[in-house]
Amino acid sequence: MASSPNSSMDSVSVVRSYFQAYCQLDYRLMAMHTTDEFVFQDPVFPHLEGDFARAMFKMFIQGAPKSGAKFTILDVSQATSDPNVVNAKYRAEYAFNGRPVTNEISSVLTVEDGKVSKQVDSFDFAGWAAQTGGFLGWLLGGTSFAQSATRDKAKHRLEAFMKKDPDLAKALEIRR
Repeated sequence: MASSPNSSMDSVSVVRSYFQAYCQLDYRLMAMHTTDEFVFQDPVFPHLEGDFARAMFKMFIQGAPKSGAKFTILDVSQATSDPNVVNAKYRAEYAFNGRPVTNEISSVLTVEDGKVSKQVDSFDFAGWAAQTGGFLGWLLGGTSFAQSATRDKAKHRLEAFMKKDPDLAKALEIRR
């Protein structure tokens, strides 16, 4: 893999710059900080790669004005086990179906050649579901049924978003 303009930056600086782009809702800059094969995982999107992973962030960023989304970096630190692994915490605040949501997310990111190659996010799914789904979310949020239904809905929402974007639609067609 060719070196990137970020290859002289240490891993923590790369991740901090990547999250700063997210906080500023700057999709292009954020995408520039990822490898072509970038992998993203979290409780809602268990495995996205490349254009699909970047499309998810583009969808969130483009939806931010409507949802009032605000992203805040809480902490970025070097993992003790590997200089290419960075631990981060950030907060996402937004409205979902008119309900206020505050989600604190722990993230483990891997940096290769000055770019983020993998991001694994974790958060309290049941707590998030209670905020987004009201009483039913609170009641069912901890069940595998609720998580599976949420994953399916999110996948379809991402695919619908990608179909509307000519560049992303190509990636969607290649995958099929």
